[in-house]
Amino acid sequence: MHPLAPYARAPYARAPQGARNSTVLAAAFVASLFLLAPNAHAAAPSPQITRIRTITDREARRDTTDLGRWLLADGNAAARSAAAVALGRIQNRGSVPALSRALDDRSPGVRRDAAFALGLIGDSTAAPALIRRLGVETDPHARDALIAALGLAGGKAAGPSLARSIQSKRLLERGAAALAAARLKDSTLVAPLSAAARDASPEVRWRVAYALGRIGDPAGAQALRTLSTDKVDLVRAMAARAIGDVGDSTAGARLVSLLGDPAWRVRVNAAHSLGVLKARRDARSLMPLLKDPVAHVRWEAAASLGLVGDSTAIPRLQEVLDDSSTGVIHAAATSMLQIQGDRAVAAIAPAIDLLPGYLRSSLVEALGPVNGPLALETLLARAQDSTDAQEQAGAASGLAKRPADAAVSIPILRALLASKDFTVVCSAEEALGALGDSASVPAIAQLLLRTGTPEAADIRSSAATALASLKTSAALDALRGARSDRERRVREIATTALGLPADSVAAEPAPELRVEPIPNNPALGATIETSRGEIRIALDAKTAPRTVENFARLARSGYFNGLNVHRVVPNFVVQDGCPRGDGWGSPGYAIPCEYNAIPYEAGTVGMALSGKDTGGSQWFITLSPQPRLDGKYTAFGKVTAGMDVVERIMPGDRILKITIR
Repeated sequence: MHPLAPYARAPYARAPQGARNSTVLAAAFVASLFLLAPNAHAAAPSPQITRIRTITDREARRDTTDLGRWLLADGNAAARSAAAVALGRIQNRGSVPALSRALDDRSPGVRRDAAFALGLIGDSTAAPALIRRLGVETDPHARDALIAALGLAGGKAAGPSLARSIQSKRLLERGAAALAAARLKDSTLVAPLSAAARDASPEVRWRVAYALGRIGDPAGAQALRTLSTDKVDLVRAMAARAIGDVGDSTAGARLVSLLGDPAWRVRVNAAHSLGVLKARRDARSLMPLLKDPVAHVRWEAAASLGLVGDSTAIPRLQEVLDDSSTGVIHAAATSMLQIQGDRAVAAIAPAIDLLPGYLRSSLVEALGPVNGPLALETLLARAQDSTDAQEQAGAASGLAKRPADAAVSIPILRALLASKDFTVVCSAEEALGALGDSASVPAIAQLLLRTGTPEAADIRSSAATALASLKTSAALDALRGARSDRERRVREIATTALGLPADSVAAEPAPELRVEPIPNNPALGATIETSRGEIRIALDAKTAPRTVENFARLARSGYFNGLNVHRVVPNFVVQDGCPRGDGWGSPGYAIPCEYNAIPYEAGTVGMALSGKDTGGSQWFITLSPQPRLDGKYTAFGKVTAGMDVVERIMPGDRILKITIR
């Protein structure tokens, strides 16, 4: 699969406790019924358990048959809840009418799950039903679920309802409304959010800062400057990040003061915002952070110096090339390229060979925008002569960023279409599309027909992307055929390229997924031995039983033993589970997503994706709370010990062994 990016680095945040009390509880109850599986001598399961097993099995196989009927007519609330969750996870827009009717179910739990499901589907046609129900709903947890759904599916019509909820007397509702405002990104909510910056609860204040940053309206800058002085480090960290998101260039002095904050996450976010704002006058204030005791801070400072573009930082960045942390080295080398251009190529060349695969490929790709003969020579050599697939893929992506050199790079990229490594083929396809090589359309269209291996889906996806860029008549003809591809992402690319409405993407054929059986004795925890120390995780087999079973089965087989941690993003995630070490690897199959309402807090364990239902073996741990991931990636565990170890992990560190408890 493509390297996971569970979004770009997100602000420091936590999700409201109220979220736990909605779908999590209902899903836990539903899943617990599976754990009551009888032994050979036990009585036959009750009709209720049998029905719920059927519903959950259809959910996993993405089969909506009878789910809408059971949602509206089954006499058991647990079965109706299970049907609502199933329809939400399947995400078929045709389920919106039934789920909208279920918002009036007599059971608060069913109403919560119906609202959650509508949020997962994200169809704005559900907005009137959600708004109407919120106006009469009395159950607090159902209200929180309705508010969350409005943030995901409400559109502009949801603004007034969220504005009222931001001013609610109930703490959890105010917090839920702030997060919903962040997802809605409606600038009309900046005023009520700014007023809520004075809320007595830090649980509301950090959400307000997060929402103002996500909306990105400069009108929220004054409230963010105030929040950046908050006594709670969570609020300061959120505000520091959001100041950059709203583009408040007048807040440089405040951000500089936060570079000395005792909380490392505040320092990371302040450094990030100075880079985003390209605050060159404050570059000297970033340099001391290159010696910060926390690697994440050094990493972010090095990256921001490149965005700032101050040439006086070069000597300090050269020193950082000897840092003990691979991520810091990568950031320093990339920044040197951004500041010095071609003159930095010779200095950073040794780093390319010393970095682990994921970072090595990224650094080679970073040569793409660098004008000059050394950068071009390095890219061509790594693309044409290297025996390292990660370097070749990075070089192909880098060449895509040099349209002026297309004449010399296109023949090499065409040759790479015949590579035995699928990542190289994918990168070459997309590069040829970006460079406008219409002569390659026949070869790329042929790759759009590739089947027979798990990697073929990635090749077809990249082929569709390339053809969508080229848009010749032959390319569009090939894309018309791709509208019936078995992979939804391919169908979506083709549909968009042909100018057709998004809701015309064919729902079939269903993806080919590995559906793990739910065990009688599920895994309850995992001990992860790393080269940095030990991490203990509690696995949530009730909320995400099939995801947990897949993880446990791979761990018991020794699949993860010896793998490098290939991806770390400062103050965001640590990611493992790629057998290739470059983010493209998988176990050769995909499992269905079990979206749920577990919030992504610091230490939450999630399943990596490159699109819906593409998870397999790659998993991640969040380094700080990340509301943007909520409901979009299957959360299936939480770190219970060793979070300090997680925070020290860098790309290239090894997973020695995972033991399932």
